[in-house]
Amino acid sequence: MGRPDLGTSGPLAIIAGAGELPRIAAEHVLRSGRPVFVVLVEGEATGDYADFPHAVVRIGAAGRLKEILLENGCREVFMTGAFRRPRFSEIDWDMGTVRALSSIMRLRFGGDDKVVNGVVHIFESEGFRIVGPREVLPGLIAEAGVLGRVKPSRRARADIASGLTAVRGMGPLDIGQAVVVLSRRIIAVEAAEGTDAMIRRCADLRASGRVAFPPPSGVLVKAAKPAQELRLDMPVVGVDTVRSAIDAGLEGIALEAGAVLMPQRREALELADEAGLFIVGVGRNDGPAAQ
Repeated sequence: MGRPDLGTSGPLAIIAGAGELPRIAAEHVLRSGRPVFVVLVEGEATGDYADFPHAVVRIGAAGRLKEILLENGCREVFMTGAFRRPRFSEIDWDMGTVRALSSIMRLRFGGDDKVVNGVVHIFESEGFRIVGPREVLPGLIAEAGVLGRVKPSRRARADIASGLTAVRGMGPLDIGQAVVVLSRRIIAVEAAEGTDAMIRRCADLRASGRVAFPPPSGVLVKAAKPAQELRLDMPVVGVDTVRSAIDAGLEGIALEAGAVLMPQRREALELADEAGLFIVGVGRNDGPAAQ
């Protein structure tokens, strides 16, 4: 796997939300020889970080967060894991938050892209540098080609091309990052419920007879939206997504090469291979890069 390209500019601050990804990132960076400092967002972070240097901050405590980062020599920040969009009443109003009030108010409305770009602006306006998975976890990003042992069929390649066209069209509307395609027909579109819940809807469609093709059939296509801020919002496919695709009777998964993170890569590919599910990295404007 690739090594993080993070230079030697002090410890990397990892702002941790829910899930396993923040800990995976912390362990990966430590193995590269760079120290880390983990900031646990209260009510969001779910992992155990007792063996890492860490601190806890409340949502929106911008002033306290800045103090913590400077006290620990952190100038570069990697924000990872799942985060809810907080209610306004949940924000911890310290003086740093008040100074950032105009920027925070602009984040209350709009889609995910607007929120992510606003968060980047807040950090960079305070002199911090946001880094992303391409710098921190390069070996866990899907590359072009067939990633496991199973190759897509000719029918699946046509479905992948249709799915990529659909995701590109969804991008300007800031809807979602994934679709499920069957026989060149879009049968599900990701929205606020997330990828796994969308796949479960496909399983319901098959169980109710709304999808006539027998399993395995249908392809999950997941790609970044045009101009998506990948440092904070790179699409992710993990073991749960692969398991959902298998349970829904899909034929395979297509991921945009260079733009989708696979934090549990080895486990996900082993599970897919065992079930006969293909996973392939594709170019944004075409079908599978390896056929």
